[in-house]
Amino acid sequence: MKNAITPHTEPLLDLFYRALSDTEPEVQTNATFASGLLVEHSDMDLSPQYLHLLAAYRPLFAIPADSPAAKLNARDNAVGAVSRLITKNTPAVPLDQVLPVLFDALPLKNDFLENRPVFRAIFHLFHTNPQVLHPYMDRLLQVFAYVLDPSGPDQVGDEIRGELIGLIGVLNQADPGKVQAAGLGPFLPGA
Repeated sequence: MKNAITPHTEPLLDLFYRALSDTEPEVQTNATFASGLLVEHSDMDLSPQYLHLLAAYRPLFAIPADSPAAKLNARDNAVGAVSRLITKNTPAVPLDQVLPVLFDALPLKNDFLENRPVFRAIFHLFHTNPQVLHPYMDRLLQVFAYVLDPSGPDQVGDEIRGELIGLIGVLNQADPGKVQAAGLGPFLPGA
């Protein structure tokens, strides 16, 4: 529906808030995914809801690594939803509080489709506010190596892979030692 959802934004958001507090992980997964898409596509400015949404997503990040798949999917969807908030209206997100939690949940392990909004947010921040990413560079380089690993499943698709490899080239110009240490040398031009 994309932005055709706009007239239904408020009742859907109310529904999603109720579903986010449901005890069933599958319901939480769907509510998290849907609320992120609602923020992304609605023409209504939902930035006044960001802190409420972030609070509703927060418990989904605090799960053990050995949790059932449904809970891990909910976390991956929360990562995607937070990434959509960042891309839609970065100033409305308290990045100093959100980025450590967000990046700690990477790389995604269950729902690789959520890598698309994650990397859109990362690329967006690199283009608009790169200094906020500097404290996380070592972590991000590890994530980049993980998602680009040719021995694993395709996690990002051709478009994001191409943009990510371009970004690695830029980062290599600034700090080739870090890029090489992360095992990203094979992705550099001419490698």
